[in-house]
Amino acid sequence: MGFQMTRKFVFRQPTALAVLVTLLWTPVFASRKQPSPKQRIFAQKLIESALSKHPEVSGVELAIQSSIGCSTIAATNPKDIGEKCDRDELGPLRTGEPLVEKESDAFDITMPLHDTTGKIIGTVGMDFKSEPGQQRSTVVDQARKITQELEGQISSTEKLTELVP
Repeated sequence: MGFQMTRKFVFRQPTALAVLVTLLWTPVFASRKQPSPKQRIFAQKLIESALSKHPEVSGVELAIQSSIGCSTIAATNPKDIGEKCDRDELGPLRTGEPLVEKESDAFDITMPLHDTTGKIIGTVGMDFKSEPGQQRSTVVDQARKITQELEGQISSTEKLTELVP
């Protein structure tokens, strides 16, 4: 993400030319170092790794609480990144208890996420593919196991946002 600067021109009537001139006169300054296409934040690497190890999971979102609020910082669906936390995340964040939702074709489980010191720093949401005879308790146990695998690698909230190859 670079910084953008737009020059404004005063046109008596908006025209296609006015729009074109404004768009063409919008230089992007790359004054901040941009991550290479192969770099991502540690949180994204964590969820990608978890997804590859656990084929029973179809999607993962990781949200953290920061000074500016709670939002998703990593997800299997890129459109989810940056979304503010809703009740699915805020409940486990406050209570420390998982939120389990049974959907028609899957279980959606949001677990509180701790750092290695045991402090709740966010949540991890997982969608489990539906299987015949699948029980709520079994899916919650699977989600706990996956969450513990993640937590063992998270020393702090800051670690989650570090750029990694």
